[in-house]
Amino acid sequence: MQPIIQAEHVSFSYGEQAILKDINLTINPGEIIGLIGKNGAGKTTLLNLLLGVRAKKSGHLTLFDQVPGGPLTKRNIGSMLQGDLPIRGVTVVELLTMAVTHYPTALQPKQLMADLALTELSQQQLTTLSGGQLRRVTFALALIGNPKLLFLDEPTVGMDTNAQQAFWARVKALKAQGKTVIITSHYLPEIEQVADRILLLQDGRFIFQGTLAELQRQYQQVEISFQTSLALTTFEALAGVTAVSQINQVVQMSSTDGDKTLRALVPYLSHLQQVTINRESLATIFVHLTKEV
Repeated sequence: MQPIIQAEHVSFSYGEQAILKDINLTINPGEIIGLIGKNGAGKTTLLNLLLGVRAKKSGHLTLFDQVPGGPLTKRNIGSMLQGDLPIRGVTVVELLTMAVTHYPTALQPKQLMADLALTELSQQQLTTLSGGQLRRVTFALALIGNPKLLFLDEPTVGMDTNAQQAFWARVKALKAQGKTVIITSHYLPEIEQVADRILLLQDGRFIFQGTLAELQRQYQQVEISFQTSLALTTFEALAGVTAVSQINQVVQMSSTDGDKTLRALVPYLSHLQQVTINRESLATIFVHLTKEV
């Protein structure tokens, strides 16, 4: 399988300030990638390199086996970046109709607006739209060229809950069509739900590349809760347990090795009710990792 994106030892700096350091990356067709990191980690700079807005200082970087920013890569990329453009005097349908002329395999504006529930807004001028509505139009603009690769930067800012759910359903449908999607967002629960792989940038370097399950295995904090009539001391010395608390008959245990703790709980299972097991969320792991590095 030919990678969509290939980066080998890529670096970028502003003057003497290194922004990206020895970036190595392979992204394959049909992947949804969650690119996360604190402000200033280098996410925007990396996106700009991939889009061809800026040029790398060293290393090897290709999109579709081409140098970023060339005609072929531009035809195959759609981008939904921060900062919508509410162009004065232009309606939604006019914007999408103008965009069609730039792509050889463009989608039909009327059908795309129907698919994205934008038909009722088609005759409205961009300057009259709410922030969430404008984000949805920007998403349509990113899709109009029928791209193979999508960049979505903080895509759901301003959207209401229904619009967010519809947006992520569309992203999953794009994956089913074989599209590749790279998402940057501070809404980590959303990334957690849709990303096949997570790329965590810290100070210009990737400190993790892999699935959420792999990340959770590296940071093995597990929370186990249940109701029981057994004494709290029954659970304090179990393998992997780091903390135990109890409110009424509900016991809450923290463990650094959930598998060992669950095996140790087996003799007591007949005395436990309403057992729940939760691994650390992406947001919690993100806080721990970015503090530790």
